[in-house]
Amino acid sequence: RSELRGGGVISLLVLTDGRDDVLARTLPVAAEHVPYERLIIHDDTGSLEHRQMLANTYRHFDAQVIGGAQRRGFGGAIRAAWQHLERTPNPFVVHLEDDFVLSRHLDWSDLADTLVRQPHLVQLALRRQPWNEEERAAGGIVEQHPTDYTDCSDVGGAWLEHTRFFTTNPSIYRRSLCTEGWPEGDNSEGRFGLELLRRHPSWRFAFWGARNSGEWCEHIGLERVGTGY
Repeated sequence: RSELRGGGVISLLVLTDGRDDVLARTLPVAAEHVPYERLIIHDDTGSLEHRQMLANTYRHFDAQVIGGAQRRGFGGAIRAAWQHLERTPNPFVVHLEDDFVLSRHLDWSDLADTLVRQPHLVQLALRRQPWNEEERAAGGIVEQHPTDYTDCSDVGGAWLEHTRFFTTNPSIYRRSLCTEGWPEGDNSEGRFGLELLRRHPSWRFAFWGARNSGEWCEHIGLERVGTGY
């Protein structure tokens, strides 16, 4: 795999918990569209046999399958995966849960270059289709709270800045973010974002693309099977 246009390489992190049917849809598309140097699958089933099965199934993608002897849950899986990523040299991480399919072509060099030029951005996330009742009624995630998002752009692209949340939906972020530590306990995703802004008041989250650019991925998971959200 070639380096990104501006230099540097991507680790593609895929988090899964036994939903092999959705992973079989998600991972081949991601492997085709993300110019990764490392593919890391964190399997939270706690089963060595399952990890070995995944390693064999996705060996043609050079997948490294990691995981523990017991289930760690949502937050624990992210903590373990980030601890692993801390030891890798790749400067960027594309974060993907097993039930999101990338639905449009992206030039990931554009996103990585934007993170380099805009050091205050924590992540560039990809918008998905409206999922819950409130989002569907409004017409989308951004449309639900339109004034909370600021239209921004530079020579390499456009994005929507906000301080609403950090998301574990598909995104790209710097590997250095992994050193910030993922919290333990319930509601860890929301608490992680709030804590980041407390420690770094100038930081901002963002969705990639202009306000009218639409959705970049599709959420295909009908139910959660993991624990510790």
